[in-house]
Amino acid sequence: MRRTFVLLVALAVLSGPAIAQKITIDYAHDFDFSQVNTFTYVETQDTDLQNTLADSRLESAILRELKSGSMKQVDSGGDIYITYHVVTKDNTVFNTSSYGYGGWGPGWGGYGRYGYGYGGGMGSSTTTATTYTDGTLILDAYDPETKKMIWRGTGTVTLKAKPEKQAKQVDNILTKMGKKWDKILKNQGK
Repeated sequence: MRRTFVLLVALAVLSGPAIAQKITIDYAHDFDFSQVNTFTYVETQDTDLQNTLADSRLESAILRELKSGSMKQVDSGGDIYITYHVVTKDNTVFNTSSYGYGGWGPGWGGYGRYGYGYGGGMGSSTTTATTYTDGTLILDAYDPETKKMIWRGTGTVTLKAKPEKQAKQVDNILTKMGKKWDKILKNQGK
């Protein structure tokens, strides 16, 4: 019973970090974000996202999040240019489970006058490999005049298998990035 409990706790600890989303942003502190009212979406080939269905869903989600705020999309000449990149990495975790019991009787432990102690027992171990994919969405904003990056949002998550669940993960990442964008605007007085 105790081994089962320890195994469950170990699995919970190992799987916990893989579930969490990690969101970070960086931005040019000298750029006046309060003057940003429009954006132009720019496509790039700088991604390893090969699935055109996922690409279309991702682009729609990004545009929806940007439009839900105070910005308006224009075909060209926006106050900022927006683009995204996706990076994925496959990871493998090896888990070993050991089962068995120790013996009591004549053996190596050598307690007492007759050498009784822990003797040989029976046991076995099983190692399983689990592969999962971490996906990182990188959202970049550029100043169209200087062509310099002014904002970068990065969201990393262990991808769910089903596309519907992946779409929810993307929505969560974009919502959190949007809140960080709004915080920058609030700090600059907009």
